[in-house]
Amino acid sequence: MFNKVLLPVDMQDKATAKQSLQEASHYLQSEASELHVMAVLPGLSMPVVAAYFPDDAVEKALRALQQEVVELIQDVLPGREHCQVHIAEGNAAREIVTLAEKLKVDLIVMPSHNHSRVENLLIGSVTSRVVERAHCSVMVLRNLPEK
Repeated sequence: MFNKVLLPVDMQDKATAKQSLQEASHYLQSEASELHVMAVLPGLSMPVVAAYFPDDAVEKALRALQQEVVELIQDVLPGREHCQVHIAEGNAAREIVTLAEKLKVDLIVMPSHNHSRVENLLIGSVTSRVVERAHCSVMVLRNLPEK
């Protein structure tokens, strides 16, 4: 069991986010253990991309994403204390590893999306990059087919 767990979630896939949140909560040592739930907004503030959006678009998107994560936690783990929400913007793998180091977490729980080999070659795998670079243990949750 662990005292500090970091769970990155992809709010584009809410079903996986819910399952992952339930699973991650099982690895907490006690009610006083900390669960950190993180969502990362892709790099919208890159100059090439930012030119196409209004000045406050990134801030609005980050606030909306934070509210989505808060609602997810309230839905899946009502009344759970010691649960913190972290929102970042940029490269997902880099942001996850940076936060894990900053918080000194014991475990990162990574949902896996089962991309094809071609997709992983083209877009890269956030999970594999986190596994390679993390300072702590990383648990990869595979989506099992529903029966």
